[in-house]
Amino acid sequence: MKMPLFSELGRLYQTGREKTNVIRAEIRLQDSIDGAALRRAADTAMQRYPYFAVSLQKEGDAYWFQENRNPVTVINSEHGVPLNSEASGYHLLAFSWQKDAIYVDIFHALTDATGMMELIRTLMYYYCTDHYGTKMRTDGIRLVGDLIAPEEWDDPAVRLEQTPSSQKSEVSPALNLMEMENTRDDRKKMVFGITVEEASFMRFCAEHDGSPATMTALLLSRAIASIHPDSPLPVRICLCVNQRNALHAPLAHQSLVGWAWLEYKEKMQSWPLTRQATAFRGMVFAQTRDENVIANQQAMNRNCRIIRSLKTDEERAAFVRKDDDYLSGVLTATVSYVGKKDFGDTEQYIKSFRILAYPMVEGILIEISAVNRRISMDFMQNFSSPVYLEAFLKILEVNGIPYRFDGGQPLNIPGVELPWL
Repeated sequence: MKMPLFSELGRLYQTGREKTNVIRAEIRLQDSIDGAALRRAADTAMQRYPYFAVSLQKEGDAYWFQENRNPVTVINSEHGVPLNSEASGYHLLAFSWQKDAIYVDIFHALTDATGMMELIRTLMYYYCTDHYGTKMRTDGIRLVGDLIAPEEWDDPAVRLEQTPSSQKSEVSPALNLMEMENTRDDRKKMVFGITVEEASFMRFCAEHDGSPATMTALLLSRAIASIHPDSPLPVRICLCVNQRNALHAPLAHQSLVGWAWLEYKEKMQSWPLTRQATAFRGMVFAQTRDENVIANQQAMNRNCRIIRSLKTDEERAAFVRKDDDYLSGVLTATVSYVGKKDFGDTEQYIKSFRILAYPMVEGILIEISAVNRRISMDFMQNFSSPVYLEAFLKILEVNGIPYRFDGGQPLNIPGVELPWL
């Protein structure tokens, strides 16, 4: 099995030492983790996902994913191991546990949170049936013995028609949180946990014509704007978008994240919340029409072809860095919501579920996940100052959204060993 890299190239060369481009899932259960049962569950789950059981290989200037028959790493540690290293068996994902928590770390060039969630649902099924000795429903959960459809393997980006490069439309600068006086010399990455009851937040969203993702983006915009009321630059939020449906590839495992950019315009700031939410939803609707998603992917494909045409890793990384520098100037923060996933009968054993990642080009990243009637909002930032967090919590309070603040800690996610790092 040999899978040449194409749409993965941007994520591959975006990876750095400090911003590792690794997604971490933290699943806390109702009791302590059984390491032996987790080992068996991970080994079994990986049989269902052969396209994740790979190593990164290079010949000349070409990279590809190659079948990796080494066992995946499963260790007792909250820190995990570097991916693509001897410690991970040269896999691009790894499993670990400590106390009541299971950690799954996976390279973003291999998949995105949507693809990762399928693996985790399979893992949790095998772990819980083994550890608790209980028969559980298998509805919608991918299991060993399934016929793996070709659509799970195929990269839909490769199928898209090549289009000529068009003039890049100019986007005005946005408020850059990493250049503010209180953050400019502060690069201590932090994560803060916030939990809200799913039912109450969904009611609030419905009352104000919002969805969990657009409402969170709007509340964050209002919070940031309250700190910088006189800024001539707008707050602009990148809302992550799952492109699979527009690409007619719902089963694809690749990292297929697109975006919608939500600008909190000055004229909007005096509007009632519901009108603001309607405006944000309209922006999302317009930008995520199939033809616009396809056009965005075609633009990313052009970048991937440019990357592939460059001969050295250093040249390719420099090209991607230039693009990231541009994005840092036009985006303020990112909000990502993988959507509510059905964990079936295993959900009763899950106490909390979080998705963690480093903000790659922006000051703040909020990852939203919903499991077991609770919504987790993980507030990650490239600096330690809590000023924007506190403003966001105040916005929740002002709008009558009950929440639990779960505290903060340094954001530490395992890295990826790559030849040019």
